[in-house]
Formats: sequence, C-alpha cells, structure tokens
Amino acid sequence: MPDELTPSPDSPRPAATPPPNPAEGPGKGEIEPILTVPPVPGAPKPNPILTVDNLARSFGGLRAVDVDHLEVERGVVTALIGPNGAGKTTLFNLLSGFDRADSGRWSFDGRAVTAPAPDQLARQGMIRTFQLTKSLAKLTVIDNVLLGAPGQAGERLWTAPFRWRWRDQERENTGRAEELLERFNLAHMRDELAGTLSGGQRKLLEVARALMANPVLIMLDEPMAGVNPALGQSLMRHITLLAHEGMSVVFIEHAMDVVTGLSDWVVVLSQGRIIAEGPPWKVIHDDDVIDAYLGRRRAGDAL
Repeated sequence: MPDELTPSPDSPRPAATPPPNPAEGPGKGEIEPILTVPPVPGAPKPNPILTVDNLARSFGGLRAVDVDHLEVERGVVTALIGPNGAGKTTLFNLLSGFDRADSGRWSFDGRAVTAPAPDQLARQGMIRTFQLTKSLAKLTVIDNVLLGAPGQAGERLWTAPFRWRWRDQERENTGRAEELLERFNLAHMRDELAGTLSGGQRKLLEVARALMANPVLIMLDEPMAGVNPALGQSLMRHITLLAHEGMSVVFIEHAMDVVTGLSDWVVVLSQGRIIAEGPPWKVIHDDDVIDAYLGRRRAGDAL
C-alpha cells in the first residue's frame, strides 16, 4: 500500500506554482512574503484575509474542531490536509456559515464575522464548494453558472415583472457566464442539462459558478475527488491561475501529489487541532504530520 504522504509516481504531477510576474497585474508580489513566515502552527501572516481565534465545535463528546489560532494569507493557495475525521470539512462549514461554532471568533477581509450566514459571507466575497457537487441537474449548464451572479435585479419581486429594468444586467451576466464556460472547457455543454455532465465536469461547473460571484476567497472541498487525470490537470491549472489573478484559495485535499504541486502553504489538522503548517516541502517531512497520518513513531515506540 503506497504511503499517503508520498506522491504517487503514476499520478500526474502539476508544475510547481511559479512566482508571480510583476507584469501580470493583480496578485503581484503576494506569494513571496509567505515564504518568510515561520513554519509553526498559528504563525502570523504578512497580510491575512482570514483570521481565526479559539474556534471550537463539538458533537456530543467529540471535539471536531479546536483551533487556537489560524491565519490564511491573502493571494496564495493554501492546502488544508489531515487524516480522515481530522475536522477539515467541519472547519470549512464553520467558517462559511454552514454550521455554528460552540465558541470562538474570526474575521474575514478585515471585518469581524459576528453572525455568520452563508449568503452574507458570499456577498462579502467568501465562496465555498462542496465535497459532493451541488449542481442543479435539471437546469442547463449555463443556468447553473448564472445562479452564482450576485445582485440580480430580475430576482427581486418588485423588478422582476419589468424586463427592461434587468435586461442589460442579464445580458452582461450571460456574457460573463459564457466566458467562464469557455475557460473551463464546458462551452460545448452550454445548453445541456447539468445532470448529463460527468463527475469531473460537475466539479468544473461548480468552480465556474463560484467564480461568477466574484469571490476574494474561494474554499474548495476536495476539488479533485472523482475527477479523471485529464480534467484534474485542467482544474489544477485553473486553481493556480486564480492565485495569480489575486484571489485567495483554500482547498481540502488528500492526494499529496496535488498538495505539493499546487499549494504555496499547507495547514495540517489532526483531531480538530492544527499540528503543523508551512511550505509543502517542509510539512510532508514533519514528524507530527507523519505520526498523525501513519502512526510511525507510535509503532516504533511500541517496538
């Protein structure tokens, strides 16, 4: 059985994230400062977009999340990893308003999150996807993407009957949705029902719909799960480009070849607590991380 912390030689390995080019505009100079951060749990970041303090969530007697301090740097790709049951998705749910914390506080983009609700956080620029895709199977692909557009006047009761009041906005939204479908190689499926897409195509559709909302932080829950290698490579390239465009990305992933090839920074959860964080090449050799995944030191101690 292959070591989960060792990238598989048979898996496609994405190119390492290149440093941003100052000529590329948004995102320039935002990745390099992360390399100056000490690789220790709870380390302060130069320009955090998300700051978490004393966040806890229990289910009965099980403490699923117990985070003392966490900062997510702006404009970089951050991977959240850990063994099954470590609390990764629960942490996502708490931060994005899909679950309520027992205690703790956090801020997003410089503003304290006092009464988290998914729709409010989405309007502020925090968008997340799910482990299981949430596409609406009986709507067309283009309509699924259009659902992500914010502030649609045609959805309001007092403006919906007057098409002339939202016609131009609808035209602009449709044009942008078509650009995203082209970007994610889904343009040929524009008018097909979303239920006819493959699992990998539905992942791409979900990311396209998330981008329609103009996020500043996008949180992806296992975006590569169930995606074939070809579509996986395409999705990884798109995630890398998001950071180069100035967007902040946090993703949950189990495949270590994806983590090491895609992320600028890695945070490791085990039993709800952050046990390590740092650049991927440091984290995968951390003794506590190896212990959490494989129990090597415990096995050695038992001998």
